[in-house]
Amino acid sequence: MPFLWHDDPLAGLPEIAPHPGRSESSSSALSSPPTSPIVRQIDTDVDDILRNYRPIHSGDDTAKVLRAFVDNLSSQGLSTLQSEIHATNPHQLRQLLAAGGGKQPLVTPSPNESEFAMTQIEGSSQTAQKSLKEECLRRDGNRCVALGVIDSTAYTNMPPGERKGTKCANTQCSYILPFALSNIDKRNATQTKNHETTWWALYRYFPALKNKIGANTINQPSNAITLISELHREFGQFTFGFKAANEILDDPPYYTSQVPAFVIVPQEDAEVQRPDPDILDVHMRIGRILQLSGIGFAIRQSFARGGRPLK
Repeated sequence: MPFLWHDDPLAGLPEIAPHPGRSESSSSALSSPPTSPIVRQIDTDVDDILRNYRPIHSGDDTAKVLRAFVDNLSSQGLSTLQSEIHATNPHQLRQLLAAGGGKQPLVTPSPNESEFAMTQIEGSSQTAQKSLKEECLRRDGNRCVALGVIDSTAYTNMPPGERKGTKCANTQCSYILPFALSNIDKRNATQTKNHETTWWALYRYFPALKNKIGANTINQPSNAITLISELHREFGQFTFGFKAANEILDDPPYYTSQVPAFVIVPQEDAEVQRPDPDILDVHMRIGRILQLSGIGFAIRQSFARGGRPLK
């Protein structure tokens, strides 16, 4: 059974414990322009740190994972991570990877950041999901935006004379950032804390998301597109992504035989927001990180063995 993000991969994780502080030496780089000597030196030093990292065991892929992040984050998020790597003792680099199984993140949210992230945590209802699908179908012309195939329900409502030569299929409202990021049980303190930490990390390393989307605003048209069911599954697993360029979503960065190189996203209903370019960009970058680091494959393997999170 394939791993799907809406199954909520965070639900079964133990609490991500806070790490006792981070070095203050990273703050100067965060406030420096990208071309400043200190930033250029940190960039060189980070390359050396990752290249010279000594694994603590045969399965230690710390350098590979961090390299995937460094190569695929942009601007402020990249500067943040590079500063953290630069300020971290090489023997503690593994602790930057706040994965499941109780591994601790070296950098933790400040009280203000935590408070902001907590305000974003509210569940989304099935009613809201149904409404979102209807909005996206209206905006997308009742079609899969990638293939142009018409939604099967819309097809049955077409006059018989208009159906000739028209392909139809079941479509899904596909979240760009997954619905699992809003799906929490507030009675579970551990799950709530882990979702807070996840949103804090998203805002820290993908700051363009801040004030655009949160756990209580996952159900917005700018975070969704209409896809046929098969592509919906692949997109939800970050198998492929889109890059926004004006009115065109282009250059899927991962192989999928069905998706063309250039996709024009319609806006049949001008009152419904288009897919947000920054949210699409984050989805694409996360997909590349999952692919290049091996994390995506490891997660799918783990859940295929019984839905248990990674250790």
